[in-house]
Amino acid sequence: MPGFDAQRFFNARQRQLIYEQAEGLCQRCGIPLGTGWHADHRIPWADGGPTTIENGQALCEGCNLRKGQQMQYSDNFVPRPFQREVSTVVLERIRANKDRTIVLASPGSGKTLAYQSLATRLIREGLIDFVAVFVPRVALAQQCETSWMHKRTDGAIGGLCLLFDSSKRLGMIRHKISDPPLTHPNEPGSGFVATYSALVSSERLFIEWARKHEGRFLLIADEAQFCGAAGDKEDGGGTKAGGLVERVHSFARHTLLLTGTPYRADNQQLILADYESDPTDPRRMTLVRDAEATYADGIAEGYLRRFEMHLTEARVTRRTVGAVDAPTGDGVLEYNLSDDGSELVPVLRDEKTWQPLVDRVVGAVKDKQKFNQAYRGLISCMGQSEAKKVQRYLHDRYPSLRVGLAISSDAGAPQELKNFKHRPMDILVTVRMAFIGYDCPEITVVGVLTHYRDGGHLMQLVGRGLRVWDKMPPREQSCVIVAPDDPKMQGFLSLLRDENEQGLKLLEERDDREPGSEPPVQESLSYVEAAVATTTRAAGNEGDMDADELQLVEYIKAAVDSAETPLKLKDVVELAGIMLKAAPSVPEQRSEPDAPPVYEPPKTEREQIAEIKAQTAEAIKQYLYQRGVSPESPGYQEAMMQATKRVNDAAGFNAQQANTLEKANKRLRAVLSALK
Repeated sequence: MPGFDAQRFFNARQRQLIYEQAEGLCQRCGIPLGTGWHADHRIPWADGGPTTIENGQALCEGCNLRKGQQMQYSDNFVPRPFQREVSTVVLERIRANKDRTIVLASPGSGKTLAYQSLATRLIREGLIDFVAVFVPRVALAQQCETSWMHKRTDGAIGGLCLLFDSSKRLGMIRHKISDPPLTHPNEPGSGFVATYSALVSSERLFIEWARKHEGRFLLIADEAQFCGAAGDKEDGGGTKAGGLVERVHSFARHTLLLTGTPYRADNQQLILADYESDPTDPRRMTLVRDAEATYADGIAEGYLRRFEMHLTEARVTRRTVGAVDAPTGDGVLEYNLSDDGSELVPVLRDEKTWQPLVDRVVGAVKDKQKFNQAYRGLISCMGQSEAKKVQRYLHDRYPSLRVGLAISSDAGAPQELKNFKHRPMDILVTVRMAFIGYDCPEITVVGVLTHYRDGGHLMQLVGRGLRVWDKMPPREQSCVIVAPDDPKMQGFLSLLRDENEQGLKLLEERDDREPGSEPPVQESLSYVEAAVATTTRAAGNEGDMDADELQLVEYIKAAVDSAETPLKLKDVVELAGIMLKAAPSVPEQRSEPDAPPVYEPPKTEREQIAEIKAQTAEAIKQYLYQRGVSPESPGYQEAMMQATKRVNDAAGFNAQQANTLEKANKRLRAVLSALK
């Protein structure tokens, strides 16, 4: 290796003299130099060129970049704007003696290749000898290694490294757990990748390596939102991992922190990151980032798909045992999931809720496979027991489907994920965290059966279906998201659409009330007795479709055997001059009992009674809303029970006793007379 000048960059005085000698013009193309001009080495510093005025020249950014490519390397890599920005920003910050760069990037933006190409550039310029990468999961670590460089069975080299001139590029990035050496002394320009959990369990190994190679390696903290989540071993070993990353950082030449959300998985601030007050809301803190790639960027640049979200409503029944004011001793509260999602866990455990959602995933996958048989779906469940139930249901109801199950520990999940990715499959059933960093662009349908509602988790999940597949035209690709219609999922839909400057921020999961703001009370024993999926609506990047429209479009889909998603088919129908709301065979007012929409299937008496009971419960709830009493208000249940008692007294019987259409309608009419 050549002897390097101890001074890597020109100082301010040298830059001024070089600029004056060039008379403010690029010494290659002659254009006036802008504020971002480069003080360049005529003989590259990496080849032993000294950092002196005699060896310096003033170049515009374009000429400097072309010089490096033309003089030394012939790469086939064409970076995305985001990847180019990361490389440029990191190099500028290194020149400015900054020790870290913070990047906020949505899934599918290509951040893995961004840091791999960055490491190649830094190695070529002699700024580093090694790269150290930390990720949250073993599957992601394995993917980092094999996607960059691997040996084929015939001994040939494969991977993304082939995009770069082999004369000088980043070498192997080996997955390491606790087996030294992390890098080989005779392989400069290489690196390793490990999990945050491995860093915690083999602390001494990694810290000693960092100390030995102080100032000569690039540290990558990938998916940093999962580094340091307190108490969650799957999120990277707890807060100790965050502290150890900071120790490794203290020895690094530079640290690149890559995150999918502005906050950690436990809603705390990211390690090594700075925050400032949000100008629109001083109570919020905004992540200070040096580069960013949003979902909107992916859509604009054609590497992320558009989405269509199918949101299914559910009717929830909560029973309170031993209610004093209830005639039967128990209080019953009925409400819509779209109004109150606080009991999402028991709601999603009720088969009458999750089975219709699973059916929708299957239907969407079958539609996608009409375009390409390789398309497939992903269903994320709350836990292993729920995932096994979903798998059994799919096996029993759809025996021809090829279903994978990835719920095992970290030791087994990577192989299960590989099998699904590389073998002909239809649907993968998994649990939280199993899919972080999982790249399978054949996934075009995502079912959300998990109760986690922070923005980072949801974006990681739906991001598995947002990556464009290079084997199909990007314009013909879209992702169908099947989810319950709860308030926080509605919030996530808004975040996807709005793309505000905060990016995909975490949804609040904490109660807005300050602890201790109300005197403690003895709560009655209550539980979710039943949850039944009802209607489904659709929403996409711009458009919406209510439940009536969706049902009609799906009727049309079945009639013509179309594989298009409902929103796309609606656009086609409307462009043909057929307005859904004005279809001759469909009355404008759905509430007219004598002219039901022709596309609605007939309902049994039990279903009609249940619908009338739901209308009665909703009328009582609206009565309370109009008087400022909401489910979050103190004494809400008592107010609900009192109002329900007045309706029961007016009708002469309660909801359980309204077991005929006549009685159910009489109780509904009693709302008007009892609640004035």
